[in-house]
Amino acid sequence: MNKANKLLEMMVFTMIVDEGSFVAAANKLKLSKQAISRYLNDLETRLHVRLLQRTTRKISLTHEGQDFYQLAKNIISSVEEAESIVHLTHANPSGLLRVNVPLSYGIHVLAPLWQKFRDKYPNIELDISLSDRTVNLLEEGYDLAVRIGKLDNSSLISRKLSSTRIMLSASPQYLEKYGAPEFPNDLQKHQIIMYSQSAKQDKWLFEQDKKIYPVHLKAKVYCNNGDTCRMMLLADGGISLQPDFIIGEDIEQGRLVEVLPDYKIGQIPIHAVYPSRKLLPLRTKCLIDFFIEQLS
Repeated sequence: MNKANKLLEMMVFTMIVDEGSFVAAANKLKLSKQAISRYLNDLETRLHVRLLQRTTRKISLTHEGQDFYQLAKNIISSVEEAESIVHLTHANPSGLLRVNVPLSYGIHVLAPLWQKFRDKYPNIELDISLSDRTVNLLEEGYDLAVRIGKLDNSSLISRKLSSTRIMLSASPQYLEKYGAPEFPNDLQKHQIIMYSQSAKQDKWLFEQDKKIYPVHLKAKVYCNNGDTCRMMLLADGGISLQPDFIIGEDIEQGRLVEVLPDYKIGQIPIHAVYPSRKLLPLRTKCLIDFFIEQLS
């Protein structure tokens, strides 16, 4: 089978998932329903795996289908992006670019970069929204969003920009008063300030010598803003798990102390996500490339 037919099979499969039915996918691709079914059957036969569960009422992705869907979407987007670059290589990027970024990350990391981007691309207009809420890019009209943490399965395309280290810390005064925990379970005796937007929230995982130590915690304070958690740490309020872009300088300056430094907590990825149903505008690609250049 030639590569063009393989790409068409992927397009048919992802369109069925995106549109929710064979008929809607057929209308979108201007193919017959029989052709849509044939392309999907040929794809499943070639892969030796079922990608979709079909009933008379609905379709749903199998576990293998979920994995293949994300990979196929990225491949299709890369092809579309390559074609877009060819057509727009000599164009001057311009127009309005609506961007959504997390609040604290936007202030600490991205705020110093926006004018550099404007200096490089003066014809691009920026509309920057800072919010920790997960916005719906298509419904709310955003061209791109920056997201921290593991991405949910979706129809969006993602590019990794960077990563951030997660650190457990407290003030020297708090640790002097209550004692520094020596083991992860010791945290259950402490005042915990919890970032409520965290996916794991009340369950923290620590690693030492390739062994995982899960700790279930009941926090005294829950807050959906990392900078507020930081201010409580600096006021000797307890122990919190925060990214290094929020508390890294405080630890370097001694205002905060890393807790349980012999245990690994891990890195969290930072991605740019953008809609995949339309050709990527050059202004969006310019911002993604700029972020990768600056943040890496």
